[in-house]
Amino acid sequence: MEDVEVKVSHGLSQEAATRLLTEHGPNALPQPEPPTMAARAARQLADPLSVLLLIAGLITLLVLREIPEGVAIVAILVVNVVIGVTQESKADQAVRALRTLTAPMAKVRRDGVLRRIPAAEVVPGDVVEVAAGDRVPADARVLAAGALAADESMLTGESLSANKHPSGPAADGTPLGDRKGELFSGTLIVRGSATALVMRTGADTEMGRIAAALEGGGKGPLERDLAQASRRIGVLALAAGTVMVLIGLTRVSQGQAALLDIILAGVALAIAAVPESLAAAVTTAMALGSQRMAKLGVIVRRLSAIEALGATTVIATDKTGTLTTGRLTVTDQVTVSTAADQVTAPTADGTGLWRAALRCNDARDGLGDAVDVALQAAATARGVRLPPGEKRLAERPFDAETRSMTVITATGGGPLLTVKGAPEVVLDRCAPGPEIDRLAVAVSGLAGRGLRVLALATAETDDLDATGLAPAGLVALSDEIRPSARQAVADCRAAGIRVVMVTGDHADTARAVAADVGIEPDPVVTGASLDGAGTDGAGTDGADGAARRALLREAGVLARVDPATKLDLVRALREHGEIVTMTGDGVNDAPALRHADVGVAMAGDEGTDVAREAAAVVVTNGELGTIVTGIREGRRLHHNVASMIGYLLTGNLAEIFLVLAGLLLWPELVIPLLPVHLLWINLVLDGIPAIALGVDRPAGDPLALRPRRGGLLSRQTVTRIAARALLIGALVFAAVEVARGLGWSDEQVRAQAVLALVFARLTLAYVTRARRWTFEHGWWRGRAVLTAVAATLVLQVLVTLVPALGALLALTALPPLGWAMALAAGLATPFLCDLLRLGRPREEQARA
Repeated sequence: MEDVEVKVSHGLSQEAATRLLTEHGPNALPQPEPPTMAARAARQLADPLSVLLLIAGLITLLVLREIPEGVAIVAILVVNVVIGVTQESKADQAVRALRTLTAPMAKVRRDGVLRRIPAAEVVPGDVVEVAAGDRVPADARVLAAGALAADESMLTGESLSANKHPSGPAADGTPLGDRKGELFSGTLIVRGSATALVMRTGADTEMGRIAAALEGGGKGPLERDLAQASRRIGVLALAAGTVMVLIGLTRVSQGQAALLDIILAGVALAIAAVPESLAAAVTTAMALGSQRMAKLGVIVRRLSAIEALGATTVIATDKTGTLTTGRLTVTDQVTVSTAADQVTAPTADGTGLWRAALRCNDARDGLGDAVDVALQAAATARGVRLPPGEKRLAERPFDAETRSMTVITATGGGPLLTVKGAPEVVLDRCAPGPEIDRLAVAVSGLAGRGLRVLALATAETDDLDATGLAPAGLVALSDEIRPSARQAVADCRAAGIRVVMVTGDHADTARAVAADVGIEPDPVVTGASLDGAGTDGAGTDGADGAARRALLREAGVLARVDPATKLDLVRALREHGEIVTMTGDGVNDAPALRHADVGVAMAGDEGTDVAREAAAVVVTNGELGTIVTGIREGRRLHHNVASMIGYLLTGNLAEIFLVLAGLLLWPELVIPLLPVHLLWINLVLDGIPAIALGVDRPAGDPLALRPRRGGLLSRQTVTRIAARALLIGALVFAAVEVARGLGWSDEQVRAQAVLALVFARLTLAYVTRARRWTFEHGWWRGRAVLTAVAATLVLQVLVTLVPALGALLALTALPPLGWAMALAAGLATPFLCDLLRLGRPREEQARA
């Protein structure tokens, strides 16, 4: 027992902790080994489309004996596999990096000092401290506790929280739910605080013993949509290949073509027309985008949240720590005397007030709730100390619903009750008198200055629910506005995003802060006004009725609200069609974070593990400006993904239209485009420019990029893709018709079709990346796209002009007129696509 006391006071030494960490290993569950490169390659080869490509290559090499085409097909397959393996590896690296960034922290006592360390560094024998909102870092025995309760449902299946208290070790075989003196790794502290001695870590914990594979392998909504779109295009492509084979059979019956040539061409068309790498490319682009966002302080825990983040229309933000620094400083105090109450500087006399602030305080060594830390610092600065020998007998920790904290302390004169909290709550428990009225007036004045006001009261009793208390006075704290807050709110307004401030502070304080940062504060809605909604004589609407929802939707500021109201706000806004981003950092914020379109956990010192796990996004510094940065990056990434999808699907559909039209109208060609042509176009055009679009940085502020309504593959988007594909197909068709009319050879006609299609698709990249018009201001600034287009163009010129390369890809040199027609098709594509934009509403013109 004496050893335990020593550990509680001093904890482990750092030297001992290092030795134990080496002995027991990191306090983490074993992670599965990542797949080998060979396994990744095998998975890529097992893809049905890769199988088709392999079959086509083998048929070409072994049956048709077409060595150049067979080598080209196999080379393309190898390139696709390498790209797929690289993409998968990068995605895994991104996920591992994000897991490291979001690793939970633990408060441990080392060498007599309370420290915050990564939970993975906790070792058996450590003395840890946990409080409401913390995730227990390891299995531990409770040494001291105050009103402690833990959510152990993940282990026991019991939905009710389990009350905990100090006790000896449980006997072997005792059910987990009956071990009242133990805390288990991974469970959540939902009430109170505790000091505990770590007994087991890592795989030795109860969680480690029964852990199942919890790694998320499911796809998000965006990935599912893309996979579904790829399947539909695949069906279309296979149908197109089948039609090509059926039409080609008529050529076979007439002796104009070989059966294997026709079958190979059909397979090649199906392969070339399917964007087989679309889902992987988009997922990789989002993973790399999430890495960029992480460097900016925005950690995306679920990739599918990026789209919703970019589409945000309303941000419901906390005040403290988000709009303000969260570093509180005592600026004013109101002391109570028989003569008069006056607002005084915090250095004025008021020993009774500050002793009450110290008694009702959980800060230790400068760590703890920001309010408690500020009060402790102010009292210490004034030289106020508690009398020796005082001991806390009972407590009721601060609760967001009661908005107060209550403690009972053993003093020389007997038990003393101290209450700290919202003025309206504390003063309501005090005995009526003129001093209460004066304090109420002082509260209004202080709150009107944007200060956070607390009231304290005492009574000589051991009843936690006692009333008739004697007021000790008021303390006002200032929370400085963050330098970035005003600009962030202005950016939101310019981007069409409404900012709603949600706080537990006094309505006057909330109004002053909102106005200071640029949020339209009216109407300021309080919890009390929400409770009375619908009871104005026109008929009761009920607590969840239309009047309450209307107040929530219209509020610029929500003040003095409980956690349940945050969830009601999210639901009311989403029912109205808004895309809601909700911020929070506490246990009680978790339901709202989970139900918002994007839950954003603020991962500052006060951020809780449960909030981080409920959220889809974690902001490392807790600033609204950082959230806006995430929205900016999300909108840019959303725009890039949409551009990439439009580019790939439009080009592939254009190939289908062109080949099928050629089969019907160009009988002398037998096969309009040879398989090697389709595979070449698929390699250079579906590869380099598409990747460039994924990392593109369009000119201007990405906040001006309004997200598409109906998602990335809405009906309007599909219609637009089909119209552009028909347009490109028609331009290439016209160039081929001219070539045929001039009597060019079949090889020249096919080379003309390939060259015109390449030029048209290269300028299509600029069409899909444009906000409104293709050649709007700054269109040339996309270095990635410009480089990709130039590189692809050089490759196409080389294979067309260099005889050896041309022979490999069955391409021949063209006269100057052929180059001129290809250039004309390329230049006409953006201008004609812009004409299609004229028929759309103005707000839709700005969407690629």
